[in-house]
Order: sequence, then structure tokens, then C-alpha cells
Amino acid sequence: MKTAEERKQLIAERGKDTDRTERLWVRNEWVNFKVINVPVDALVLNVDNRRFRAERMWAEEQLGHPLDPENNPDDERSVESLLLDSSLRLDGPRITGSATDDYEALKKDWLLRQQETAIWIRAEGTVRNGNRRLAMVKRVQRELGDTGQQWIDAVILDDNEIDEATLLEMEQREQLTANFKVRYNDIDYLLALREAAGVRDIEWHERESIEEVAGELQTMVEKSKGEVTRDLYAIKYMDIFLDDQDQVGAYHRLLRTLERFRDIGRMMMQVESDYPDDADQVLQVLFAAVRSNRPHGDIRAIRRMFRNDRDRFDQLSDQIGDAEEGYGTGTSQLESPTETPPPARDEDEDDEDEDEDELPGPEVTNYPRSEVSTAIQVAIDGYASSRQEDVLQILKEVTNRFEVLEERLMGALRSGEIDAPVLEELRKALGWAERYRAELPPAE
Repeated sequence: MKTAEERKQLIAERGKDTDRTERLWVRNEWVNFKVINVPVDALVLNVDNRRFRAERMWAEEQLGHPLDPENNPDDERSVESLLLDSSLRLDGPRITGSATDDYEALKKDWLLRQQETAIWIRAEGTVRNGNRRLAMVKRVQRELGDTGQQWIDAVILDDNEIDEATLLEMEQREQLTANFKVRYNDIDYLLALREAAGVRDIEWHERESIEEVAGELQTMVEKSKGEVTRDLYAIKYMDIFLDDQDQVGAYHRLLRTLERFRDIGRMMMQVESDYPDDADQVLQVLFAAVRSNRPHGDIRAIRRMFRNDRDRFDQLSDQIGDAEEGYGTGTSQLESPTETPPPARDEDEDDEDEDEDELPGPEVTNYPRSEVSTAIQVAIDGYASSRQEDVLQILKEVTNRFEVLEERLMGALRSGEIDAPVLEELRKALGWAERYRAELPPAE
């Protein structure tokens, strides 16, 4: 593999001028840059690519070392997979995965029409925009041979003309677009948005600052101000959650949680504004839902419960507090998944079964997951029943559940092997039935 100086020399000596220029938005104005035809083997994938930051953290944890595509061929192949594949997993010394439909479409279009726009590179060959296309070309070279794939059009961004701060701004504008949101995983979009907000000196504890920055970013990310505000609040509470787990910055452990934290952000926006005294209690319940692996639909149900049935919400909060007694983040860890989730679908897709398709969230060791999960499920079920007005439907649901339980309960009672909490709940149910027995009119 070539050193940075060797790549720089190769580009300078073999790079060929074209008759084209590429217009880029730089420091609030359009600037024309020459397009140079450069050798593919003089380029290196950028391991600091912001488009797969969370996946990179996950990959380095799986591999046990920092990724170094410049000097390690296995790491170069791993970075290719981070850019092109889904369901990533450790396979010996590499990260591998399954090629996405986006990769197949990109390859097909490239082979048919060749290159449409130039990639961006530094003078020593590090790709700053266009890593996905370069990774695809390198894979095509291995699969089909390098005939016709040895050269690529590039804009060379000289360090003396485009400093890192300016390049960061250019990259953010280029990457936080519709194509980026569809093609790349949820956490990476949020991290890119977080960095863009940081450049604008966002104050995360001031609502006015968050909304002001959202207004500045909305045209860049092609979303409404409200959607960007929601996403910034999702980032804010992801950071608070990781800090609460003593794992600041470990975003790879939250790869499957975008919708959960978006819903947390939505709820906390309202709570911070209208119920500031209840913020700690609400956040305790919402974070418990994440730790116990409840789907984002449950977080929405908790939000409705808080609005409409405070007594039930407070009871749930007390139950979670009792279950979490003795639990401490210092003795717990968020576990990374052994495989990354598939890319998120476009938000505009018809997604009627999104709750069924939702992947598990983070695994939290030493957490009373089962007890907390049950408390949340029971509270949500009770809240939903309380909103029903059809008494017959409710009774049918109750008797249906007793019929489902009958064989298991009878077996446990006869054997004497019944847990005390189950026996306590059964006694409650029978006591409820006895209270109504005397009031029943005679059967006809």
C-alpha cells in the first residue's frame, strides 16, 4: 500500500486535466474547481467519514483495533463494507455484510453511465466526498476486473485554499441531504446534524438556541424547522442517556434507537416547557422504556398516559423506581449488537407495520429489564382499557385472557409450584369477581 507522499506524487505526476469544472458552494459563494482525472490506486478511503461514524465505533470494538485503511488491506475492505453493506458482522480479521440494494443500484448506474459528478479529495489522495463511489469502484475492480475502472474524476481541495473548518461546512451541506437520509443509518445522520449544530454554537439547554439553530439548518437538511428541532432534541437526550450510563459518546450502542429518542425528544420538548417540575420523573420513565427494550410505540403511549391519566403515570413511575432500586449505571453497561441493523427505510415509505419490524434496542446489563418491561406493558394496557367505553368488549378481553391462562394456572396450583406474585395477582382477580357475584341478577 502507498504512503501519503507516494499517493500525492502519483496524483501530481499522472493526474490528467479534463475540460470540465465542478461548481461547489464555498464560504457562501459558488466557486469553480478544475476536474482532474486521477488513478484509483492513488486514492484512500477516509476512515473519518462522518457518514458511518457510529458503525466505525462498533467495527473497531468488534475488531479490537482502530481502522487503518491506509496501511491495512483488511481494514480497507472493512471500510468498504461500512459504506456499501448492511447487517454488518465480524468475519475473521474483517467486517463484512450483505450488499444493499443501494449499492447494486449505484453499481448498475455507474457501469451504464459512468461518473456523473467529481469526487472531492485532498492532495495526498484522501477522499472527502465520494467515499461510497470509490468503495464501489474498488469492489467492482475485484469482481469484474479493472478495465475501464482505473481512473476517476476528482476535485482536489488544497489544504492552503480550503481549510478543515471550511471543508467541514461543505461536507455537511453535501451530506445532510435527502439522499444521505435515505441511504445512511439513523445515528450517523443525527451525529452529522449534531456536528453541524455544534459549529453554530448551539446551547443544548436553551430551547431558543435549539430552535434558532434548527432554523439555520432546515434548508441544509431539506426538512422543516419542526423536524430539525425534533431531531436536535433526540440528539440532546441521546447524549443525556449515554451520560447517565457513564458511556459518553458511545453512539454505536444506540444504533437501533432513532425513533425511540425522537419520541423522547418530542415528549421532553413539551415537558420542559409546560411541566418543568416533572421533567426528572418523566425522563426516568422514558429512559426505563429504552433500557427495558420497549418499542417506540410504547413511548408514544406513555406520552398519552402522562397527558391524560397522571395517577396511572405516577403509579408506573413508582413501580419503575421500586424495580430500579439498587440499580446503578456504574455497574451496568450498554452492550453493542453483534450485528448492525439494516438501513432504515425512507421516512416517506408506507410503514404500517413499523412496530412489528422494529429491531431490539440496546442491551443493558444488570438492569431489571423483565420487571420494568412488565410494569410498562401492564400500565399501557390498563390505560388503553380505561379509554374504552364498550363494557362488553372489555369483559370479553378479560375472559379471553383467563381462558388462555386456565391450563397453566390449574397446573401450577395443583402442583403447588406457583410464584408468590402470580398467586397474589390471582387472589386480586378472584376478589374482584366475588365483589360482583352478589350483585348479579339471577341467570335466566
